[in-house]
Amino acid sequence: KLYPKQLKNIPNPPQTLYLEGNTDLLTNPIISIIGSRTCTENGKILAQKFSYELSQCGITIASGLAMRYRYCCSFKFL
Repeated sequence: KLYPKQLKNIPNPPQTLYLEGNTDLLTNPIISIIGSRTCTENGKILAQKFSYELSQCGITIASGLAMRYRYCCSFKFL
């Protein structure tokens, strides 16, 4: 029921997804900001800037596994 429509349309979509947070955001356009598993101070600043500006346009930021980027992109604006 909550499976994102965008993923249904790709070849070999994942059979199972684990979701955390506000699932209503899955109806918004979604983008992921990726980087290395560790980031520089400049990378942290840019990730925060990009994620803030994108979120102000109604775009949902999907989190990946790069911990510091995930923190910079996802949690700063909650």
